[in-house]
Amino acid sequence: MNCRSGCTTPGAHATWAECARSANLSVGARMGSPLRSTYDKTDRELSTYRQVRAEGIQPEGTTMEKINAAKMATENLGRPYNANVDPPARLIRTKNAGRFVAGGAA
Repeated sequence: MNCRSGCTTPGAHATWAECARSANLSVGARMGSPLRSTYDKTDRELSTYRQVRAEGIQPEGTTMEKINAAKMATENLGRPYNANVDPPARLIRTKNAGRFVAGGAA
């Protein structure tokens, strides 16, 4: 028998592949993937990254750790953090740090 077990017309297909094609089978790559948690985490991180970029903040990367550090640096600097010109966000720990960063208040 060449048909798959769920075939509604057993014996009508020359090969298993023909039977599968006639049933329009598809594979839910995202739903059944063992990497789903990784996909979901990445999706959340990229969504948050887009949000902070819309606020004018430029994190050092797209991970939640980098995004949260950039948010904290923004709060301490009193202006949007920019990883391209500011020191690493993890070094900007206090509100006084803004005095020592280029573009900070004098």
